[in-house]
Amino acid sequence: MNQGEMRACAYCQTLFVPARPQQAFCSTKCRGAFHVDRGATGTVRSVRRIKTGASVVVHLTGPAAESALQLHLGDEIRIVECVECS
Repeated sequence: MNQGEMRACAYCQTLFVPARPQQAFCSTKCRGAFHVDRGATGTVRSVRRIKTGASVVVHLTGPAAESALQLHLGDEIRIVECVECS
């Protein structure tokens, strides 16, 4: 990506120049609002019982996939079922 190349924010559609090639939002405000409004989208790939509960593998897509790369072992996350998708 060229340094001056603009793209539309994934939330508000405002044109902006990304600081990183994978940046999808124009601001942290839009990134947060996107995740509140739309949450993470993905597909469950496996579910299995383990001693302390369950192990779930989810393949995320879109901006949620990029956000997931910032997770660390032990981080707590919230999973919400997509009622519209069922």
